[in-house]
Parts: sequence; C-alpha cells; structure tokens
Amino acid sequence: MKRIFFIATILLFTAVSYAQKDTTFYKHEVKASIGDAVWAEFFWTYSAWGSENELRNNAALYANISFSYLYRPVKWFWVGGNLIGYVGEMIDYTWREYAPDGRFRDFSKSKMKFCAVIAPEIRFSYLNRKNAILYGALSGGVGIENGYDRVHHTYPEINSYFQVTYFGFSINFGEKKNIFLGGEAGIGFKGIFIFHSGYRF
Repeated sequence: MKRIFFIATILLFTAVSYAQKDTTFYKHEVKASIGDAVWAEFFWTYSAWGSENELRNNAALYANISFSYLYRPVKWFWVGGNLIGYVGEMIDYTWREYAPDGRFRDFSKSKMKFCAVIAPEIRFSYLNRKNAILYGALSGGVGIENGYDRVHHTYPEINSYFQVTYFGFSINFGEKKNIFLGGEAGIGFKGIFIFHSGYRF
C-alpha cells in the first residue's frame, strides 16, 4: 500500500512539473495591423447622407493601420489598447470670392479625410499552443476625425468606436515562437478582415 502511494505521489509531481512547463507563455505583445474599415465608412457616409441611395452613390473605401499593446496576466486573458489611424478619400473644394468692385476669383483646395482612434481591448484566447493561438476580442473607444467630407467641411468630430472580433488567430514563428503573423474576422470600425504581425516577450 505504501509503495502504491509512493509511486502515485511521484507520478503526480511528474505530471504537475510537466504541466508547469506546458503553461509558460509570453506576457507582453506588440503588433501592427491593417484593416479594410468598411464599417467605419458605412457609419460616416450613412450618417452624413442619411439614405441608402445616397450612400451607394457617394461611398468611398477607407483603410486603417493600427498599433496595439496587450498584457497577458493569465494564459487565456489579455488586456491592452489600440491606436488606430484611418485614411479616407481626398475631398476637393472649390469656392469663389468677390471683391467690392464686383470682380471675383476662384479658389480650390484638397483635403484628405482621416481619423485617429484610441480604444482599449480585452481578448480571450480559447486555444493556446506553442505554434498557434485562437481567440476572440472586444474593444471600444473614441475617434477624432478632421471632419472633411462631402457634407461636413471644416470642423472636427468625435465618434464612438467599437470592434467585435469573432475569430482571431496567430501563427507563431522563430526559435522562441514569439514572432507571429495572423488575422481577424469581426465587425466594427477596425474592419471585417484584419491582418497583423507582431512580437511577444
């Protein structure tokens, strides 16, 4: 009986030791992403024009680039934030100024529409392997845009931001498996499809 207990104890400590080795993970992550920003364009253009027909006739594609930092206190949970920059269409303006004697002069100017967003993020990883990680995420924040579009011309606007990531993955590379490439599928201002690369330490 004592021999069985002794063998069971050794096996238990061996299993625990193995599990501890298997649960090592990097706690910090930095990454750069690029997305399509389709929902950002839908929100801004539809809110400006107010009808689906006008939206179809006046929509323009937006792209975004984001930089993120995430901290991983436990293996399956991440918390951090995103800094996101949107680049949109080039808006051309023309106007005419009159002098007191009735003479006039025509002017033109071009402005690129852009927006900067700061958004906290939480992530839940449901598959954690040395070579791959699968996860879902939720983020939200505020964005400040320059206000230049076909309707709003001169004033900055502050808009709310959200992103729900239904499926995200990273494929890990390198000797230490801390360099990664991946992508996300979701809905929100960050886009429907996002591709990223980054580094964990």
